[in-house]
Amino acid sequence: MRIVSPDEARRIAVRAQLLDGSATSLLETVRRLGFLQIDPISTVAPPQYLVPWSRLGRYDTAELDRLLWEEKQLFEWGAFIRPIEDLRLIRARMRRRRGKYAWERRGTEFLRANARFKRFLLRELEDRGPCSRARSSTTPSGRGRHTGGTATGTWP
Repeated sequence: MRIVSPDEARRIAVRAQLLDGSATSLLETVRRLGFLQIDPISTVAPPQYLVPWSRLGRYDTAELDRLLWEEKQLFEWGAFIRPIEDLRLIRARMRRRRGKYAWERRGTEFLRANARFKRFLLRELEDRGPCSRARSSTTPSGRGRHTGGTATGTWP
């Protein structure tokens, strides 16, 4: 057994989180970290953009959308963005029977109570495939584009 000093432990932790300047690309950063958490509530920027920025510095945030939706090197599930190589590991969670937890039942109940929205959403997915809210063409009422969506350009 090797004893690690507090300074060595700190260096190991900083390096493991890519906070030492060793990050070289967005895709490799997500692979090394394992995932990026998605959170629509942000003070400065959404964490899926802020975490890579803290490792890479200034970068093109549109690259995240390209890696997700065009190149399909990343996938989104359960409020996390993960490397596509992890999809096989996550599929068991995807297949399990839903409804064990109250938050899962609420989603089912919402879709049952909002059948029109469910039909709209399924049509959108069938017609356009997965897309960000910003790329969606209309609202369920058919009254124009959604507002908001993912950040574009460079940050900050």
